[in-house]
Amino acid sequence: MPGDGRGKTEMFNRYKNVILLASVASLPFGTELAFAQDTNPAVESPESSGGLDVIVVTARKRSENLQDVSASVSALSQGELDRRFDSDVRDFANASPNVIIDDTQQGPGGVAAATIRGVGVADVEKSVDPAVGVVLDEIYLGTSSGNLVKAIDLDRVEVLRGPQGTLFGRNAIGGVINLGRSRPTDELTGKVRATYANYDTMEAEGLISFPLADWASVKFTGAYRKSDGYVFSQFYNQNAQRSEFSALGIQLLLNPTENLELSFSFDDQNTRQDPPQLHNLAKPTDLFCAVYQQCRVDLTTPQSGDRYVSVSNGRLDKNAFFDMNLGIARATYDLDNDMEINYIYGRMETDEGITQDFDGTPLTLYDTDRPAVYHQDTHELRFSKGGSGPLTFVVGGYYWDSAYKIDLVSYIGFAVPNTILAIPQTVRQTTKSYAAFFEGDYNFTDRLTLTLGGRYTHDKKSSGVTDYGFGPNDNLNNPEEDSWSKFTPKASLSFEVADDVMIYGLYSRGYRSGGFTGRPTSENTAKTPYDPETVDNFELGFKSEFADRRVRLNASAFVMKYKDKQEDVDVPAVGGTGRENRTINASSAELKGVEIDLTARPVDGLTFNANLGYLDAKYKNFIADTNNDGVLDDNSNLKLRRAPKWNWTLGATYEVPVGPGAFWISGDVHYIGAHEISFLNNPSLRNKGQYLINGSLNYQINNTQISVFGRNLANEDGWTIGYDVQGLWSYGAARPPRTYGVVVTQKF
Repeated sequence: MPGDGRGKTEMFNRYKNVILLASVASLPFGTELAFAQDTNPAVESPESSGGLDVIVVTARKRSENLQDVSASVSALSQGELDRRFDSDVRDFANASPNVIIDDTQQGPGGVAAATIRGVGVADVEKSVDPAVGVVLDEIYLGTSSGNLVKAIDLDRVEVLRGPQGTLFGRNAIGGVINLGRSRPTDELTGKVRATYANYDTMEAEGLISFPLADWASVKFTGAYRKSDGYVFSQFYNQNAQRSEFSALGIQLLLNPTENLELSFSFDDQNTRQDPPQLHNLAKPTDLFCAVYQQCRVDLTTPQSGDRYVSVSNGRLDKNAFFDMNLGIARATYDLDNDMEINYIYGRMETDEGITQDFDGTPLTLYDTDRPAVYHQDTHELRFSKGGSGPLTFVVGGYYWDSAYKIDLVSYIGFAVPNTILAIPQTVRQTTKSYAAFFEGDYNFTDRLTLTLGGRYTHDKKSSGVTDYGFGPNDNLNNPEEDSWSKFTPKASLSFEVADDVMIYGLYSRGYRSGGFTGRPTSENTAKTPYDPETVDNFELGFKSEFADRRVRLNASAFVMKYKDKQEDVDVPAVGGTGRENRTINASSAELKGVEIDLTARPVDGLTFNANLGYLDAKYKNFIADTNNDGVLDDNSNLKLRRAPKWNWTLGATYEVPVGPGAFWISGDVHYIGAHEISFLNNPSLRNKGQYLINGSLNYQINNTQISVFGRNLANEDGWTIGYDVQGLWSYGAARPPRTYGVVVTQKF
């Protein structure tokens, strides 16, 4: 298990000092500065003047042209990322169809609610495995907490849609967001970016990379961000949701021999913030409204009367914190003959705490104190063969070991008049997972390729709970255990019908592990596991480039069969808090859709980007007891959450030379159709169609860039989280409002 928070904080501080001292001692004083080079291996020069860049992706654990991958993948290169103003993973949602990424606002540090093709989860509990994998430098981040990765030093973003069970394993059932950072360089390079935006938001980030020897180089990164927040507290008459974030990182790259490459990196990130402000939307028949007169204003307006005004009496002294460190070690050995061996080890630790007002009212009706620690260790060993031969493949093994502990205290003010009950509960869960995988291509001809793959996964989980309501049946030190195994195959056939035009058919399966409920109230729920879920994906698609590679058009159509779908619901329960969060298995669901990606450069200096997603997502035969009344109900008429029927993005960039530099204007409109946010489809938490408009004006001279940007210019205030506590109240939180600012970037 992870150590206590104080020891972990001391370790963080030691690492900080080491990194700062090393950065000063290692600076090559007296060395001439060199202009930064584009170190991103994912972008090659276009073959024809004015044509689109060749995008090379690592979606299949090897480098290959995006247009040669027989699957639905969208990608942003380093050049594109340099011209965007992304803050974290949420800002990448507009780069791919059928993708929604929100912050659940239910914990510190950013808790991701990522959904691809209607498959995703939105829960803060670490017992709930993600359904969309966030992968950073080949390390899968195993919890939703901390998955809103900050956009620092990223030079590659890939969005893989559909189940990725073969190469990325369990809990990538909806897809994968694959992020890659820059590598240390063999010459002195660097970048500094400073931002000032409304809400007194200030950001500074930078990196420097340089050689230590002919066979060694190092990179240092740092970032600092602070904001006064976009929510005003009416209760305290001050700004709420203030936040402060800092990060330090180091990466060492070694080439001791011609065939061997070693890489070591460490990142330390720390967040201090006010607890996210949640809004009360209790309807007249809910207890909080009927008895305590804490009611919504109308169907879609929270108690405060404004989605950016809070009436919560929760603390606002930056008492919430989220500290994370991530260490990665990698070894690559080139065996010649297009063969290599890779070993990747990663360890992530998090330490967090928050006292949060979930009722969102000026009364203390339902608050929680949630200190938690988590760690994960991953090992991956793989052998791959590339080259131009008829057979290319990757085969490997994977081991996962994680554990977390939460010492939850719930403060209940609605059960006993004039009394606040403090109800403690400790939960400790562990996960061990073993997997073996392979995926290979065989070229029957220069145009016809068969891909076959598979992964066998064995998961074992344990769960122990201390809860005074369980009496002598406390099982924290004698936890329940269960295990599950699954084989997830993949097969595709692709055919190049003409130069730069490929069609493909794909079948793939995804798997999300079973587990134990993380917030049980009854002994039976604590000891009863829920089952795994699977998705079978059937897909047809094509990829094409034409007009002298000035136009790239990719499209796919899919049908996904969802079995034993896991749903996390809140139900009334006897004892404890009187509530219970329970994971149940829905019978089945079916998701059908179409996705289109278009990039065009009709003339030099003008680039269009567009994508379109259509999704028809429905439950099938959903018979379950969703309110704990002992009766099985037909819930098949419910709509899946975060599954809008239509979504699209239309953007353009126009660049012209002006004086000694270049000026360009960029903008895009990202439309998210009407969709449900709460499991019970509460109309108070239903989102109408939203138009998220972003734009920027930019000027660059030599290596200096000055930009003015705006995000969500239409000031859309859709809900990013909505939760029904049946019979008591409902709560929600709105997306960030209009933001704008100025950015100065200096490269060297």
